[in-house]
Amino acid sequence: MKEFFKRSAISVIVLGVTASASAGMPGNNTPWTTHFSGAFIGVEGLNLRPMNGDLDYVTIFPANSGGSFYTRGISTSYDWGWRVFGGINFTENDDLTLSWFSMNTSDSDSVSPAGSVSGFGPSAPRWIGGNNIWNNVTGRVTFDLDDAYAVWGHTINFSNPWSVRFAGGLEYAKLHSKLRIASDSSYSGESNIGFEAKNETKGIGPRVELDMTYHLPYGFALFGNTNAALLVSDREISLDPTVAVSHDIFDNTYINYSSDFTTRKVVIPRFGMRLGASYSYVWGQAGGEGAPCRTTTLTVDAGWQVESYIHAIERPDNGYFDVTTNNVRAMQAPDSGFAGTKTSNFSDQGLFVGVRLGTDWV
Repeated sequence: MKEFFKRSAISVIVLGVTASASAGMPGNNTPWTTHFSGAFIGVEGLNLRPMNGDLDYVTIFPANSGGSFYTRGISTSYDWGWRVFGGINFTENDDLTLSWFSMNTSDSDSVSPAGSVSGFGPSAPRWIGGNNIWNNVTGRVTFDLDDAYAVWGHTINFSNPWSVRFAGGLEYAKLHSKLRIASDSSYSGESNIGFEAKNETKGIGPRVELDMTYHLPYGFALFGNTNAALLVSDREISLDPTVAVSHDIFDNTYINYSSDFTTRKVVIPRFGMRLGASYSYVWGQAGGEGAPCRTTTLTVDAGWQVESYIHAIERPDNGYFDVTTNNVRAMQAPDSGFAGTKTSNFSDQGLFVGVRLGTDWV
């Protein structure tokens, strides 16, 4: 008897699951097909601030013993970038989306230590030394980011007003960054001496997305998006002089050298999040007998986004420089490169505003 009830319970569960699956199909005699059901295209403007944890470009020494050191970094500002995207809808709740995002920024900072920073004396630009006083030290950083992805998404409409979309696919990112340090020296009449550190990272890997939308009356909606990717990347870094110096300067030290580092194979996790609101305006007309209503939808959205590329940037560290009597000794002739490098995260955050046009006229 016990075995009979056990088998009966299993049979009921199987029948229930089968009935639910059958109810979800278009019809008992209608096969499931990946039919094309619409298309969409959109563009966004993004006012983003790039951020990086390795933007120090000069150290200023105390004017007298007992004072403190002062390190100055470049402060980045907001710049405009853009994103274009498009795709197709099929099987009513599925989509294939392609996207391309681009951002190019440039920020600089400068300091003249003598008199401009109270209580401080000589300065030591990063990667540049010498037993002398430097003037008008300038740092400039550029970030060039291109990020493209292709994903397959599926939307689930829960009890009104919630809907959730899952997506997965591939993402490609290219991040180029340059940190340039230049300085005028009061020693030997040299000017505009400096170095430029270059970082070039390219990677590709899997991407996942999760979107949640809360639909409000009159076409309004609130939405949130989280996304992540794991980018298998190649990273190249180098340190090059910004001018060619043909003779020894700064007490027989050298500055006319460059260092190229071997290409790194790295894995860069990337995380992103968006919060925003949208408004959709729908228009169209009913088709002929037996045809569904054909519509076109114009959606305007705005919000805030944050994303981060973990350990995406690598630059030479201060290597062979050492501090002696409130000055910095430059790299001596027998040395051939810097002792090590430093990795740091790259991120951006800011406002996005976009428009999207979608249609089911097929």
